[in-house]
Amino acid sequence: MDQLPDVDLVIGTQKFHRTADYLDEILAGRRAKIVDVEAEAGSEAAIREHSARGPGAGAGEMARPVTALVSIMQGCNQYCTFCIVPYTRGEERSRTIPDIVAECRQLAESGVKEITLLGQIVTNYGKRELPAREGKSGFVQLLEAVHEVQGLERIRFTSPHPKGYGDDLVEAYGRLPKLCESAHLPAQSGSDRILKLMHRGYTRERFLGLVDKLRRVQPVMGITTDLIVGFPGETEEDFEETLSLARAAQFDNGYLFKYSPRKDTPAAALPGQVPQAVKEERNARLLALVNEISARRYGERVGQTMEVLVEGPSRRNAARQMGRTRCNRIVVFESGKDRRGELVELKIERAGSFTLYGVATAK
Repeated sequence: MDQLPDVDLVIGTQKFHRTADYLDEILAGRRAKIVDVEAEAGSEAAIREHSARGPGAGAGEMARPVTALVSIMQGCNQYCTFCIVPYTRGEERSRTIPDIVAECRQLAESGVKEITLLGQIVTNYGKRELPAREGKSGFVQLLEAVHEVQGLERIRFTSPHPKGYGDDLVEAYGRLPKLCESAHLPAQSGSDRILKLMHRGYTRERFLGLVDKLRRVQPVMGITTDLIVGFPGETEEDFEETLSLARAAQFDNGYLFKYSPRKDTPAAALPGQVPQAVKEERNARLLALVNEISARRYGERVGQTMEVLVEGPSRRNAARQMGRTRCNRIVVFESGKDRRGELVELKIERAGSFTLYGVATAK
């Protein structure tokens, strides 16, 4: 605060919910500067990620909410060697199932049709607090409870960890109709050697086995991933393993990152830091492959009829409506009226870059 005199407020990661009150105190002149970065018991139950305005709202318009984000936990216990999150957000802390369900019910009563459950590693929900029951983890127990909320049409969650996908969760995709056929599985690398250096806790074989299990339960499953290039010590052979993983998994989309060191993380001190030029070159090659696979998979949807939850006007053309399929693909279509919040059947006529274009089917 002494080095940055223009800064009046510093908030810790467990104190986000106090931001508005602290701003009121500063703006009213009751306090000049506030620093609050200490841990706070119960803070995981105080976070409300959703807003009062739903997606697609026009200026000055009170939009009917369609989708909402619900934070179910805070913190992380994974300690991947490249990540700073466990050090800044602390250990995992989960809200109770009744508390989460109550928030979901309130959102559904306000018109929300789709809920996305949020956590740093969302599949670790309740790992310490909720014992397995009838072979179901705490997270699957939560999914079942949210599934019973009247008015909700769809349930999603992010971001999971591949090792958190037990058979109970894979099986849930086949028996919970509201659970969308969509999974974000951060692979990070296709090399077992690099995965071990990253402290990821799974092998390439196990990851691809999970992809296969999910697609056997739901053949239309949309699977996206995170991939890091240029992790310390990554050789050309390691990188080729990542390329081959992408080919084998056939991801619908991927979020690519060039490794950058985070202060005080184990990876920052590892030998074999990869030159930036090599990272750039590998990133370009991987991006080209991921885009090629994605374009092909999107193109395979042309001619199919898909259910879309309409979120509102298209961002690029307000005369069109946009929404998402259950497998999390954006679809744009022509409509003579606002169909926000409706589930519509669309026949896909063409595919663009990460966008599908459809027409409403006759009822």
